[in-house]
Amino acid sequence: MRIKAAVIDVDEILAAGADAAHEKNLAVCCKKLADSGAVILAATGYVRSAAQAVLGKKIKPDYFIAANGAQASDASGGALWQISMTAEEMYALVDFCEDYDIPLEFIFEDGSYAYVEYSLICRMREKQSDRIPMAKDGEDQVRHRESMPFGACAAMSEAQMEQFVKKYGYLGWSITALSSGWYSISHSGCTKQQAAARLVRQAGIRWEETHVFGSAEECFTAQEP
Repeated sequence: MRIKAAVIDVDEILAAGADAAHEKNLAVCCKKLADSGAVILAATGYVRSAAQAVLGKKIKPDYFIAANGAQASDASGGALWQISMTAEEMYALVDFCEDYDIPLEFIFEDGSYAYVEYSLICRMREKQSDRIPMAKDGEDQVRHRESMPFGACAAMSEAQMEQFVKKYGYLGWSITALSSGWYSISHSGCTKQQAAARLVRQAGIRWEETHVFGSAEECFTAQEP
């Protein structure tokens, strides 16, 4: 069956670090698919720009999925949807992370803002992939007055995440492990697969005609959601 849509999940690449050979093969694959007329979707739990940084300037996806599916945008950056956090969700994250000095950044339309432990986040980013954009200093915690965030990234241990879910699990949440102890956290029901399936349906493509590249098994399944 001809592939009519391709989802490129870049988070596994970001977790593994830069691999020139792998990224070159990915670029070649994307070009061949695009040339065949396939719709290209780039997906990440981080901000949109992280996906473009992995794919490079020559690859222009038709759609971007960011913040674990909470935001989708077209090739030019125009938002197709944004599922914002509620104030209760945002403050639950802030309170918990402040109590335990956990690095926390929220994702907004204009990038990510570090609300807790900004200097530590900068040091951690320097050790991670250089494809992940550096968060802006948001420790004054005022950016959400302009618009609410639609995603968050927090550097928690497994034990801390279990504690967080135990305390605030009633809010639902969509949580996916990223790299080096980082978690992507968004509104309940947001997943990269749900977002990808919605986009390909809108393009008139069946999920069986869609292929996913570079994804962890917990992010995508063969069956349409």
